[in-house]
Amino acid sequence: MRTDVVLCKTAEVPEGAVRHFEIMGYDIAVANVGGAFYGLDAACTYQWANLADGSVDKERMVLICPSCKGAWDLMTGQPVDAPAKFPLTVYEITTAGDDLVLTFTY
Repeated sequence: MRTDVVLCKTAEVPEGAVRHFEIMGYDIAVANVGGAFYGLDAACTYQWANLADGSVDKERMVLICPSCKGAWDLMTGQPVDAPAKFPLTVYEITTAGDDLVLTFTY
């Protein structure tokens, strides 16, 4: 089953930014890199920090934890830099007009 949820307007997640959303009980970090949007779990799997407070390395396409400095691949959710060990769930993010839409699949 798929459920689409409008998160916000695309302009509300500017280039290079990461924003936190709580949707249906899930904490999700959405990053904008070059106008492409990526959605991942927002909790660091090492120290449970909010990854939306972290940063994006545009060259490596990773989301970096503000606390432990571990990094996850934006496209796959796989850990890239220690101490990150476990993958993050990746969510499909699309645009519909100027809306940013997240698709839950369950």
